[in-house]
Amino acid sequence: MSFNKLEFGNCLFLICPTDYMENVLNRICSTKAFFYMSLGASFSWDIATQKNLIQLIEEQKITQIVFVTKYSNLFYKEVLEPNSEPFLTVYDTLLKLDKTLPDYFLNQSHPILRVMLLASRHLQSQQKHILETSLLGNLIKQKKIITQSFVYHPNNEVFYTPKTIENKVLLYGDLSPN
Repeated sequence: MSFNKLEFGNCLFLICPTDYMENVLNRICSTKAFFYMSLGASFSWDIATQKNLIQLIEEQKITQIVFVTKYSNLFYKEVLEPNSEPFLTVYDTLLKLDKTLPDYFLNQSHPILRVMLLASRHLQSQQKHILETSLLGNLIKQKKIITQSFVYHPNNEVFYTPKTIENKVLLYGDLSPN
């Protein structure tokens, strides 16, 4: 699945700074785009951060919160490389997610599929976590702010939803660019 334009309300994108997604996301967002960044798209939701984001959401009239990562994010590759040195605590988080992949899938020959699924599951976890936060989660639910997540494939210039990745990758072992 892809999206071309976010047509309504201002959008807060939650991204990893190493993905360099700002220009791509600004192009697809027909309203104002705001960015909150964390390495590996692994966000910490301490009270101070929640309060700052609440202030931004209210002042800028944010109607959508979108988690986005490139499938080629260096943190995902790090987890999947057997000889790599852990870079940050992001590694532990992603390694736990990697262990949730089915055994048959871990032996698949196409590494992009594994990374896409890992990235998808990671973003789903982050999306669930933000909704469970004490202050920010309550505001998101109260104001009915849309939360979404997408894994971006830069070669195809396509944004895939977690559901699309799960369906196509796990059921068919193939990720079609359409």
